[in-house]
Amino acid sequence: MAFGEHTGRFSPVVAAVGLDHVRLSYEYLDRGDHDGYASLLDPAATVDEPGRSGRRLRSRGEHRLHEVFAADGRVAAVGRFVGADVLGEPVDVDFADIFALSPSGLLLRRRSYYHVDPE
Repeated sequence: MAFGEHTGRFSPVVAAVGLDHVRLSYEYLDRGDHDGYASLLDPAATVDEPGRSGRRLRSRGEHRLHEVFAADGRVAAVGRFVGADVLGEPVDVDFADIFALSPSGLLLRRRSYYHVDPE
């Protein structure tokens, strides 16, 4: 199944659960609560981070969400990540994450995009 595809209609309840799960996912990541984060994932969950150039941007820091919204079985989150990569180098970057939800509202797929100034 391609990233943008979904398996059917999603109720407003599933959309609301998905929104809560996305918001919680960032809280758990920021706290380093890997078990909490894993509890939000569908067993078949996948992550795609094109263009990340091999750096672990989400190692330590804070996700500052500007917008989170749901439509048609997907949730989008737009914000800024401020922290450090795995090498301890400072990171301050805008991001957009698109999540696909499972029929129960768990996070099935995440695709992340980061704003990088052209060189």
